[in-house]
Amino acid sequence: MSTNSTQAFKDLLLVAIGNLKKLLQVVEQEYQLLQTGASDAEELEALTEKKNQLLQQIEVDVDQRKEFLKTQDLNPDMDGLESFFASLPEANAAALRKGWNQLISLLEKIHQQNNINGRLINRALQHFDVLLNAMQETQGKVRVYHPSGGAGDLNIPRNLGKA
Repeated sequence: MSTNSTQAFKDLLLVAIGNLKKLLQVVEQEYQLLQTGASDAEELEALTEKKNQLLQQIEVDVDQRKEFLKTQDLNPDMDGLESFFASLPEANAAALRKGWNQLISLLEKIHQQNNINGRLINRALQHFDVLLNAMQETQGKVRVYHPSGGAGDLNIPRNLGKA
């Protein structure tokens, strides 16, 4: 493989890593908002829009890497990537593998943080549902959900507003 192909793949990696770093920052900002409990809906909506834009760009990054592998007459998958690395001089392959590993590490961090954010959102939704049910006239019983996902009734006195 030529030096040009090594540089081209390096450039693709650097762009992708940059976009993933931006996404990680957005997901961490989202976490901070969700942690406060008194989240500003507009700010959260703006972060969601930014996150969606970055996800679209990351999809473009993935497509560009696949296209790059195809132009090298390789399969656009991990086997093709491994073949590309194997075709390079050892120093170049090691440098690109390091970049690739950084990309994978960022993906894992984003995935973990996004899962945490999802759990926070689900917990907030459950609390909202409990409060909504408590405010509705329900003959003294409120439908709640257990952590396992099952539903049950909770007895709440009708004079809840007097507490």
